[in-house]
Amino acid sequence: MENLSLYENLFIKADSLISEGNVSEAKELLEDILAQCPDFGKAHNHLGWIHYNKLSNHERAIYHYKLAIKFDSKYPASYINYAYLLVDLGKYKEAKEHIAFTFLTLENIDYCNFYSELGRIHELEGDYIVAYRYYLKSKKMAFNPQFIENMKSNTQRVYDKMSIFEKIKIKFNKKI
Repeated sequence: MENLSLYENLFIKADSLISEGNVSEAKELLEDILAQCPDFGKAHNHLGWIHYNKLSNHERAIYHYKLAIKFDSKYPASYINYAYLLVDLGKYKEAKEHIAFTFLTLENIDYCNFYSELGRIHELEGDYIVAYRYYLKSKKMAFNPQFIENMKSNTQRVYDKMSIFEKIKIKFNKKI
């Protein structure tokens, strides 16, 4: 138990280093944590984030996100970060399956981020009505004013992309 506390403290330091922009130092610290405690899920999540966002190493990011979910199934950041990655890589079917799995697996989910990603997937697939509905659903569940504004922009953008027939469907189908 004492060692776990040590690793948690080191993890907090690595998290702070990332926030400060010291990603290289954070990466080394996270790798040190995993060398001693290979099942520390949060460290895998952060390494996944670094590999994807800073190093463009998609395969390593996927590897670490999957281990993060495996080893710390209650840590929500791993689930949404993995969803972002899958959508960014154009793996829409896999992203939808992952989000469905998340809804079944994780308790106390911040649904608005996942609904937003589902909206993004459907928008990218050209299914504007479904995208519009997910963005609205996401907005209704959100508390962050900036996020709400982003969802308003997303719904307007998708609405602007719709054909006249899709707009009519939205107008007369209030099951949104």
